[in-house]
Amino acid sequence: MKIIQVGSSGWAAGWLEYIHNEPEAELAAIVSRGGPKFEQTKEKWQIPDEICYTDYDEALKCEAELVIVAMPHKYHIPYAKKAVLAGKNVLIEKPLTDDLNEAKEFLRFMEGRKEKAFVSQNYRFRPQLWQMKASFGEDNIGQPAWANVTFRHGLTNEKNSEKTAWQRKDWRLEQTSLLLLEVAIHHFDMLRFVSGSNVKNVYARGWNPAWSDLNGVGSAFVLMEFENGFKANYSVTEKSIGFPCGYQANWIMQTDRGAVIWENDEPNRLDMSLGLTGQLRDDFYFPGKDRAGVLKEVMRELRGEEGAVPTVFDNIHSLAVSFAVLKSIEEDRTVELSEIL
Repeated sequence: MKIIQVGSSGWAAGWLEYIHNEPEAELAAIVSRGGPKFEQTKEKWQIPDEICYTDYDEALKCEAELVIVAMPHKYHIPYAKKAVLAGKNVLIEKPLTDDLNEAKEFLRFMEGRKEKAFVSQNYRFRPQLWQMKASFGEDNIGQPAWANVTFRHGLTNEKNSEKTAWQRKDWRLEQTSLLLLEVAIHHFDMLRFVSGSNVKNVYARGWNPAWSDLNGVGSAFVLMEFENGFKANYSVTEKSIGFPCGYQANWIMQTDRGAVIWENDEPNRLDMSLGLTGQLRDDFYFPGKDRAGVLKEVMRELRGEEGAVPTVFDNIHSLAVSFAVLKSIEEDRTVELSEIL
């Protein structure tokens, strides 16, 4: 699969490693403003000058099946639209956008098109999550009932430290909510994936710790009810002090027969009800961790097979949860997702 990548620094630079390591993927073009860091990137991945562009429109003339848009959020949809109008499929970094109305308009734009638009929710691609999902069943570990998910991140109470410099980049200060649209959206999407259901309603309380250097909400408690009856108790903070966890969060998945604990990205642990037996499956399908899995699944989906990378029509249900949580915090009430969508 030939790929055009838009963006070359920060998170975007990481995509080059995944493309390089995927035998079926080939970098057809890369769009960058250039500069010393890009020259280092070119040397590291042996990218020839002839496939490097500063003009996006010119790059889109290259033969390619997929365009990866890995830029600040406000550029996601404008650049994705250009790719689609050029007849390319597109993989957009999460979040799709910081503006829900823009997301809805993009869905209307995509209606009926042969081109596909995917969103890279790379945290779906964790083997522990897939193992849980594969192990559910009345003859095994039971059906999912609820989850307790806790995300703690933040190492210092010092404001404006080097550790938090990434949160204060100019474009990030323009974000609707760094906490909900940069971080929590991962966990909302993971919960939708593992439960097999969309969120029905949320109730949230949010605040910003006194030592925070974030704009807006820095911490939140969220209760979620899903359409299939599954529930989640979710705690998220970018401004905790001590005992941080990885960005995948720490999980307890409760079923009607036992519970699975996933902590610090260690292997899952299972504890069954007294008198019952069950086991976590080891023979489940898993395409690869993080963006390696994203690329594998996108290629499958473009071949017409089923895959786990959400299209924009699926991902809107994860994006909407973030906006529902913000609305619940602002209005101090339960918010139905039907109000958002």
